[in-house]
Amino acid sequence: MAEICILYAHEDRNLSKLLNEALSTTHSVWWDDQIHAGDYRAEIESQITKAKCVIRMWSRHSRVSPNVVDEVTFAKSLEKKILPVKLEDIQAPLGFGGLHTVDFSGWNGDVAAACYRDLYRNLSAALGNRTVSQRRLFEWKIGDKTRGLPLLFFSISSFETAVAPDSAAQAVALYCPEAALFSAYDVFNTQSDARSAAFQSLEEYRSNGGLVALDSGNYEAARKRDSEWKAEFFHEALAMASYDFSFSFDEVLPTGEVPEIVRTVCMAVERDRRFTSKPIIPIVHAPTDSSTGCVNSALLPQLMQDICRELNPPLIAVPERELGDGLFRRAEAVHKIRRSLDDLGFYQPLHLLGTGNPLSTAVFAAAGADTFDGLEWCRTVIDEETGRLYHLQQYDLFSFQTAYAESPIVRESATLATLAYNGKVIFHNLDTFSTWMKQLRKDLQAGKVERFLATRLPYPKSNLSSLETAVPGVFD
Repeated sequence: MAEICILYAHEDRNLSKLLNEALSTTHSVWWDDQIHAGDYRAEIESQITKAKCVIRMWSRHSRVSPNVVDEVTFAKSLEKKILPVKLEDIQAPLGFGGLHTVDFSGWNGDVAAACYRDLYRNLSAALGNRTVSQRRLFEWKIGDKTRGLPLLFFSISSFETAVAPDSAAQAVALYCPEAALFSAYDVFNTQSDARSAAFQSLEEYRSNGGLVALDSGNYEAARKRDSEWKAEFFHEALAMASYDFSFSFDEVLPTGEVPEIVRTVCMAVERDRRFTSKPIIPIVHAPTDSSTGCVNSALLPQLMQDICRELNPPLIAVPERELGDGLFRRAEAVHKIRRSLDDLGFYQPLHLLGTGNPLSTAVFAAAGADTFDGLEWCRTVIDEETGRLYHLQQYDLFSFQTAYAESPIVRESATLATLAYNGKVIFHNLDTFSTWMKQLRKDLQAGKVERFLATRLPYPKSNLSSLETAVPGVFD
């Protein structure tokens, strides 16, 4: 017996097929393409009778089709839960306009699209709570740009990095990695000349297809002990910078119970949305336990699930440092968050703030995280073979790797006399981390992440065994 019955007009078969394919990964679905012989009308009536709910696809074809209207009228007579979607800007037939209708105009089968998530929430309510195993996404779309997952954002910051933000932005524009992150704090506070140079580089990067995220600036403000930084300045930065999406201005030390924290995060996102037309991504912080003074990361899975139910965001973020102590415990926390997000009924991408260590990125990606940002690329030097980090002044030990880089810009940087030492390191890291992420993505999609880690982790046999103990079912 199918839980869901899709009713549509013959002319809308292609979209019905896409919806069936998407829903069938988590539900039992019936549509009349499954009828191969016999009495069509009797079979359709039988399936409607057995189904728990009916998805009615309205279009200019279906709203005037006597068969379609008869089918949905029959479903209504049986008091079936009817979830209408419209494929174009039309009105439902008389008698069916009072139902909440999800607009699927232009939908191309993307399960991350807002309309699909809206329908899925309606399905979850109609069918009752259910635990499902979501199919992991390896492609993510935000705005008009699509990126493979997992994905690293190369962070640009004015706090303790080897190069200033304008120089880092220039390097990003020249190399053109998949994604970069710029701080709203630096947008607002950098002197006008340097800021203009950074803006020009990021605009050039974006025009060449680069994806730019804007951070809230709270990281820089906290590290520089700037108590004056506030949401009003962040909102001014939103109007000044060029970016594809922004993280929200987050409350770093939330208080109260789960419902209160959820409301606070949702209100912050709604507030920030008033100052930009770009997507605003919620940041979730774990509350501090008043009795121990420690961060209570155990509440994060429920917090993040509830916030996603309310906001339906294209991404949700949590700081890595709040996941617990140690790599293994943090990997366990990521996996618990992933399982909680999968109960939403659609795949919800997860971002870890401040994860720029290559080995950590690989472990967390295997545990269920999707996107990351970090400053290691402009603070240290990365060994291409192992992904381990070394002091920036030890780049001499790895400069031979730069000479074999795929990018001609990076190869040239290794021998360019006019380029400062730190600049050579920056280009080496841009190329090395980009290559690392591409291979991680390939092996993760092929189900071979253990092989990826086994060639890079120190003492791989014992460490993979420890990871299996910490996160059972992920590393085996």
